[in-house]
Amino acid sequence: MPFALKAQQEEFNLKGDEAMNRKEYGDAKFWYEEGVSYCNWHSINKLTEIWRLDPAMHTSMQVVMGRCLDCLKDRALTNDSLAIKQIIEYYAEGIGTAENEESANSWRERLEQLRRPVTNIYIPQGPKESMKFFAGYQTSPIAPFGIQVGGMGKSVGWYIRLRSNLSFQATQYDGEVMPFRGQNQLKIKQLDDEKAYYRATGRHKETTLIGSAGIMVKAATNFYVSAGAGYWDRKYAREFIKVSDNGADQPASVGWARDINSSTNGVTIDLDATYVISEKFYVSLGANLMNFNYVYPNIGVGIVF
Repeated sequence: MPFALKAQQEEFNLKGDEAMNRKEYGDAKFWYEEGVSYCNWHSINKLTEIWRLDPAMHTSMQVVMGRCLDCLKDRALTNDSLAIKQIIEYYAEGIGTAENEESANSWRERLEQLRRPVTNIYIPQGPKESMKFFAGYQTSPIAPFGIQVGGMGKSVGWYIRLRSNLSFQATQYDGEVMPFRGQNQLKIKQLDDEKAYYRATGRHKETTLIGSAGIMVKAATNFYVSAGAGYWDRKYAREFIKVSDNGADQPASVGWARDINSSTNGVTIDLDATYVISEKFYVSLGANLMNFNYVYPNIGVGIVF
C-alpha cells in the first residue's frame, strides 16, 4: 500500500508537470488538485504558481486554493517556517482567500518569533531540597562520651565526630612492664637508678581520644550510609610505687606512669548506617576499625534541624 500510494502521488505530479511544460494550466490544475487531497507540498506550490501565471483561472481555482491554505495551516502547527511564509503570501496577495493585511502581519510576527534565537528558556524544576543539619550523642565501648554534627543533603552529606572516655590522667613518666628481679615489674627508664625498682599497684586508667570526619551518601528514603577516617589516641596509665631493696613499699614514692606496652595511637576508619525518623530524629549504628587491627561498635542518636 505505501508503495502504491507513492506511485500514485508521483503520477499526478508527473502528469501535472508535463502539462505545466506545455503551458496547459487547466490540465495541470486537474492533476495537481488530486495532490492537494494529500496536502502534497509540490502540488500546492505548483497550484500557487498557476494562480500567479494565469489570473483568468482565479475563479475556477478559488476552492482548491482554499484547501491549499488549510493544508498550509496544518503544516504551520508544527512550526514549519516555509508553510508560514506561504500563508503570509496567500493573505497578502489574496490567494484562495480575501486579502487581509492584518492576518498577514499576524503570521509575520509568528514567523519572526520562530527565527528569533532561543534564549532564557525557563525549565520548571521541583522545589530545591536544602541541606538539613543534625547534632547528637555518639558512644562506643572505648569512648562512651561523644558528639557528632553534620549535614544531610539531597544525595550527599557530611559529619564530624569527637569522642572520649573523659578520663584525663596526667603522667610524668613512661613505663614498660617487663620481667625484673624475678617478677613482672614496671620498668621506668626516667627513674632507673639500678638500685630501685617499681611495682604496679593494680590501679590503672585509660585516656582515649578519637576524632574523625567523613561523607554520607543517601541510599534510600531517610537512609544514609557513611564512611570516614580520623585519628585516635589511647594512653594507658598505671599507678606505681617504689620498692626498697628489702621488698618494702615506699609510700611517698607513689606516682603514675604511661604503660607504653598498652598505649597506642593511629588511624581509625568509620563505617556507619543512619536512619532519619519523622524528619526530626536520627539513629546510627556502625563500627570503628582501629589501626586495621581492633574493631569496636558505636551507636548514635540525635536531632535533625
